[in-house]
Formats: sequence, C-alpha cells, structure tokens
Amino acid sequence: MLNSKQLNYLVITPFFPSKDNFRGPYVLDQVKAIEAVSDYQVTVLKPKSLFSKQKDYEFEGVKVYYFKRVVLPSNILSGLFNGLSKLFFLKKLKSISLDCDNITVAHTHVTENGFYANILKTKNPKIKTVLQHHGFDVLSLENGVLRNLSWHRNWVRNYGVSICNQIDLHLGVSEKTLSCVRAFSEIKMRSQYVLYNGVDPNKFYPIDGLKDNTIFKIGCIANFWPLKDQMTLIKAAQELIQQGIANLYVAFIGSGALLNDCKAYVVKHQLESHITFQKEMTHQELNTFYNTLDLYVMPSYYEAFGCVYTEAYACGVPFIAVEGQGIAELILETDKDKWLIKGKNVHDLVTCIKGYYQNRTPQKLKRSIDIKSLVKDYIKVLQSV
Repeated sequence: MLNSKQLNYLVITPFFPSKDNFRGPYVLDQVKAIEAVSDYQVTVLKPKSLFSKQKDYEFEGVKVYYFKRVVLPSNILSGLFNGLSKLFFLKKLKSISLDCDNITVAHTHVTENGFYANILKTKNPKIKTVLQHHGFDVLSLENGVLRNLSWHRNWVRNYGVSICNQIDLHLGVSEKTLSCVRAFSEIKMRSQYVLYNGVDPNKFYPIDGLKDNTIFKIGCIANFWPLKDQMTLIKAAQELIQQGIANLYVAFIGSGALLNDCKAYVVKHQLESHITFQKEMTHQELNTFYNTLDLYVMPSYYEAFGCVYTEAYACGVPFIAVEGQGIAELILETDKDKWLIKGKNVHDLVTCIKGYYQNRTPQKLKRSIDIKSLVKDYIKVLQSV
C-alpha cells in the first residue's frame, strides 16, 4: 500500500535488476539517488508480456511492480494494442492504491514507455512527464523483422514522434543521445537535459592490494555483439605482445553471438595465456574485478554512454573508448589523443594502450560522476520545468 501523502515519483522502465537478471543496475542506482537527494518517494513499474507469470518483487530495498502490456513480437505495428495495455496499466495502479491525482512525476525509460506517462498526464495535467533516452536509435527504427520496410518504419516513426511530442522533459544519457532525438524534425522537445549515468561510490571504489604488479591487466565488460568490437582489442593485444610487452593480459566478461568467434581467434593465434573469457558478474563482484585492472578498454563504436567506463574510473582505473560516443563528452579536450581512438582502428588502440603502459598518466574527467551529485542537479531542472 502506497502513501498518498508523499510526493510520488513513478518510474516506468524495462530495465531493472532482479535476482535472476542483473540488467539495468544504473536505473536501480538512479532510483535510490532520487530518493536520497529529494522528498520524492519512488515507485517502480516494469512491463511484462501478456502471459508472463513474473511476480512483483523487491530488490535491494526497492519494490518492483509488474504490469501487463499487449504487443506483437519483434516490434511489429507498435501501439496497435494500446487500448488493452492502458487498461492493464491503470488496473495495476489501482491494485497498489496509487491514484493519478497523487502522482507528481512520471519518469519513463525508452520512447515506447512514454505512452504510459502520457496516459497519466491526460488524467492529471499537473504530472510532470519525463522520458529518458538510453540509445541512439531513439524511436527503435532498427528493431524487429520489418525494420527494412519503409511503410513499417513510417508507422514506428510516427508512433514514436507522437509520444515524444507530449513529454515535458526529455533526458539523454549523453548530449549525443539528445542530438539523435533532435535529428527528427517532427519532434518538438519542450525541455531537454543531459543526465549522465552516474556511479554509486558505495558500490564502485578503489581497493588497495588487488593488482598484480608483475602484469599489465586490461579488462573489458560487454556483450559480444559486433558494435562492442572486442576483436579490435584482441588484435591490439596481439600486436603489443608481438612488440615485446609479454606481461600483457586481457580479461573479457560477457556473452553473446560473437563470443565463440573471439575465442576461436585467440586459440588460433595461441593467445590463451594472455586472453581469458569470463561470465557475467554482479556489481559486488565487478568492483573487485575493476580493482585488479591497470586499464579498462571497450572499443565500442555505437555507445550512447557506457556505465562500465565510469565504473572503472570510480575504482581508480583509467579507460580507453572510441571518439564520438557519449562517454567522449567527459574527456578533457587536451587528453582526447590519450584516451580516445577511431572506431575499428587497431593501430590507434595499440598507440593509446602503449602510451599508458609506458607513462601511467592519471586520467581526469570534466565533471563528477557521483550519481547523487548528478541526480541532485537533475532534480533542480525537473522542478523548474
């Protein structure tokens, strides 16, 4: 039962960790930060498929409520069953005694869920609606089996534009993400703000004594998808070893379609003693992992932000990324040649890794990445909207 006298802040998101799936820990940290720095009481709602048997649950003290939505698979004809989805959504709110008149903010993640914020706004015009964009494909035009059909792209585009144009405040995890929203001339954003994915310093922090000083260890945490481009790091490591850096080691964490290809390349070129592969870890395990590293590298060339970079940084580990991605916005202009490479460029990566290996220059970012600090600034913007 929810307290109607609180300032109720509703979060509607497909990303939230559970004991079975740790996807979306940054939303968990964001929710906790909102409650810590403001007077808002946050309620989290998570969509599930019509026939799902998933139950409401609690994770790290946060209660998560599931509600049913009705959609065709593979992003076909977005919004076709919005009438039914609306009924299920409002029914869930009623079941947890959350009246629309008692909601102050409706914060949705990814465009399709902005639909629910707009429902609430029609029932209570005083609600402030927020839509947070996490990727460059802000309208999901590249999703689904019909993504290459022009008529279907137009359908998805028009649907997404109609949602976006009703939102009070658009958030982007980077300025580049917001630029992808602005790229659609039909979208008229009333307000916009960059809210970088911050780090909880109670989860990610330096720990002395975990590094092996006899080796130079690089880490990379990412799903093995083409855009993450682990192969560029593998080839860069291979070249550095051939150049005589025999104490170089790379530890990959993740799974995905290209994992076997990467493993096969490592075996073929006899790199098994230098390159290892591990499965996913929890936040608690990741903090320890980061603290064993000398350098973090993820050569992803289509990355709206990338929490892993700032998690490593919070542990005192510098990172190398690809220029033009969201994380590049935090790199000092004078340091870009040290920490940023061109996409798919093995030579650039070799140069940057070798530069740090030889000089160990500390990395400094443009601003704080503490999530409470970032959220506090965001709350000020929200209250002015």
